[in-house]
Amino acid sequence: MTVNQISTKFVIRNLQNNDIPELVSLPRIEGREMGQETEILTWLNVDPYGIFVAETIEDGQIAGCCCGIALSDTHGYIGMYVVKSNYRGLGLGRILWNAAINRLGDRNVSLSSAPAMMGFYREKGGFSFTAKWTVDLYIGTNPILPSNAFSRPLPFTVLVYPNGPFIQHVIDYDHSVHKYDRSVIVKQTIEEKGTLTVMALNASIDDNLQTTGYACMKKGLQGRWLIAPVYAEDYSSARSLLHGLMTALSDDQRKEGVVAKLVSSNIEAAKLFNELGMKKTSYQLQRLFTKEVFEIPENKIFALQSSVFCTE
Repeated sequence: MTVNQISTKFVIRNLQNNDIPELVSLPRIEGREMGQETEILTWLNVDPYGIFVAETIEDGQIAGCCCGIALSDTHGYIGMYVVKSNYRGLGLGRILWNAAINRLGDRNVSLSSAPAMMGFYREKGGFSFTAKWTVDLYIGTNPILPSNAFSRPLPFTVLVYPNGPFIQHVIDYDHSVHKYDRSVIVKQTIEEKGTLTVMALNASIDDNLQTTGYACMKKGLQGRWLIAPVYAEDYSSARSLLHGLMTALSDDQRKEGVVAKLVSSNIEAAKLFNELGMKKTSYQLQRLFTKEVFEIPENKIFALQSSVFCTE
């Protein structure tokens, strides 16, 4: 089908708030491990023009989507690239892809690629730079608390509320990890309905409290509890954060399952999630870039915020 023919059957436009309930059905059917409607609303608030949908002219259904959201003035990501099965093979995906790519302009663009799509993204999409680490999925069907659950682990953790006194500490710590301003992303993430956020604190030599990490958890699209992200200075801080998140769940909630996406090069993260009874799955994504690999402090990223939205 030509571009002109597609234009007579579909409208390519930006996502609107009232589209979100219908939109989430696309990644849910595909088995994507991501947040629910509130997470999509977060990214819509971060970049109101960064998520594109194809709407059928005949009945107004959403047939596909692709996002191209600017993370900063210099880099962005492509994600949530899905076309409904009955609309595939028409060239609709390519039009959505082009809309997202054009949105990001001259930025260094990243995405997370499944093995089957690597050739397309590298050869036809221009994503010729590859990170040395992969995105690995860990799932626990009935996770357990860290081994020292009967004695509160250190550093200690506190709950972070959207309008509470600790929000700026989380923003500052996030900046120390990512090295660019993600304050809007952090605030929107913490404000997501149903999201629990904890922050790790450790006393310094002069008795001042230092932030040594933070973590979030929410119900995911596949019904499991999604731990995303976990950023921490060290293993002890990450363990305290996970202890804080796990103790917030009831026994029945833990039985619903827990999921997290890890950076393959962080061996301590794998050790920690194994300690929780979570196992690595066969799911693995490669992070690709258009201009250069965007370096991240892999040792501080114990769980990614998102592979759908490629925030790291």
